[in-house]
Amino acid sequence: MRKFDGSFSRWPNLFRLLGVIAIFLFSFGMLIHFSEPKTFPTLYDGIWWAIVTMATVGYGDYAPTSDLGRAIGILLILSGAGLVSSYFASISAIAATSEQTYRQGKKKFNGTGHVIIVGWNERSRGIIEELHERNQRLQIVLIDESLTEHPLPLTNIHFIHGKATADAVLLRANIGQADRVLITADLRQNEFQTDMFSILTLLAIKGLKKDLFCLVEILTVEQRENAWRAGADGLIETNRFASDYMLKKLMGELDIAELLDDSNVSLGSPALKNEWVQLTYKELTILLLEEHTVVVGIIRNGKKLLPPPLETKVTSEDILLVMR
Repeated sequence: MRKFDGSFSRWPNLFRLLGVIAIFLFSFGMLIHFSEPKTFPTLYDGIWWAIVTMATVGYGDYAPTSDLGRAIGILLILSGAGLVSSYFASISAIAATSEQTYRQGKKKFNGTGHVIIVGWNERSRGIIEELHERNQRLQIVLIDESLTEHPLPLTNIHFIHGKATADAVLLRANIGQADRVLITADLRQNEFQTDMFSILTLLAIKGLKKDLFCLVEILTVEQRENAWRAGADGLIETNRFASDYMLKKLMGELDIAELLDDSNVSLGSPALKNEWVQLTYKELTILLLEEHTVVVGIIRNGKKLLPPPLETKVTSEDILLVMR
């Protein structure tokens, strides 16, 4: 008996409550069967009456006729209604907890053949939206530590909260069944630390699934070889791309007019956001590339800087010239 009590106390609350309800139903079904064998000829009839009474449904197909039977019915109603209410309250609590666990990124992903994207930023947002638009059935898992809640809760994107360098986090993302991984750079840190984190994430992923395709965003030239050594299947060199573009523009090798002839490209002046102020022209160019926008130049005090020096800092009075 002690062994049963010990194990029963470790059951989930809902299972324990169901066990108590089952014992209740069986006990009262047996009581009413033996108290009024003519009205309730079988034990099953007694249990059926107990269920209907306890749930306050009251079909009326079975009803006790003796004083003892009615007393049993009164006792069942007074005690059983609370148990049924507790049961439904427990189900509601489990549903609410499950939803909260999902939104907070604590729920394990059980799908297969999915794409994992590490890091939440404008680049990953754009990639996720594009992937979703191309194939709405594609399962995407986002891993990020900075977010406290799911950034896209009404989509089929699964959010995992935590560091992608931790095995436990990767296992929650079901890394073993993933099809490919994209590791984006965290531009909130300095470039060296960002690349080190990306490479460490790559090592953790390859340690769990060596043949998994991994595409890594690298910011510094010095870490290119380390990323290849760590097992990267492909590299995205954001800074190199931006620098090449800016150099060609600086030397007049990039014909803006030709680009504007493309119907998919337009020139505009977006409202200057507070977080852009004091960024250098180079930093802002890299940042807006995440939004598929190229900074062509700056209008300052009525003068056009096309383009300004790379280290020019953006002020609140500047007007941006961008190309989309």
